[in-house]
Amino acid sequence: MRIGIDIDDVITDTSLAMKKYTDKYDNNSDIHNYIEEVMRGEMPTEEIKEFFRKNCIDIFKNVTVKVNASKVIQELLNNGNEIFIITSRGDMKFKGSEQLTLEYLKLNKINYTRILFNSFEKAKICKDNNIDVMIDDSAKYCSEIKKQNMEAILFTSEVNKSSDVKLPRVKDWIELKEKIYAIQNNKLGV
Repeated sequence: MRIGIDIDDVITDTSLAMKKYTDKYDNNSDIHNYIEEVMRGEMPTEEIKEFFRKNCIDIFKNVTVKVNASKVIQELLNNGNEIFIITSRGDMKFKGSEQLTLEYLKLNKINYTRILFNSFEKAKICKDNNIDVMIDDSAKYCSEIKKQNMEAILFTSEVNKSSDVKLPRVKDWIELKEKIYAIQNNKLGV
């Protein structure tokens, strides 16, 4: 199977890292109140846009990998699956983030078949790359992918935990692995 996986709040705990960073370095405003919007790709004000433009590299450097992410991804690869990292990260929005991300994934033993940066139309990208299932923390992206008759799994995060959507959800990488194998077995008629 071809499995698409987002980075932020799926492989890494990015919203938590953003919150910690803004709590530490943003003493004069309420940027930390907009983490959910920023994680959805929204920049409500110029001040917020500028803050994250200046600081995203430091935030991305210090984000932690979710428990079992590397292990499960490697197991999926070892079992013949292809892993496509499909992320909105990229130099179009955050200069220097592509090289940093490549180094970060290597350092944290996150292996993959292919990485696609600047992915703002994930349903189209999944379709164009014949992705069998996409894992993302964005309810919007997952819903768009489902509308294209492709499988999508919503990885529960701070950003989407209160979203009332009709999508398969997982809370961690062990649950995700089980869900992926269930989809794979269903496709094989097992």
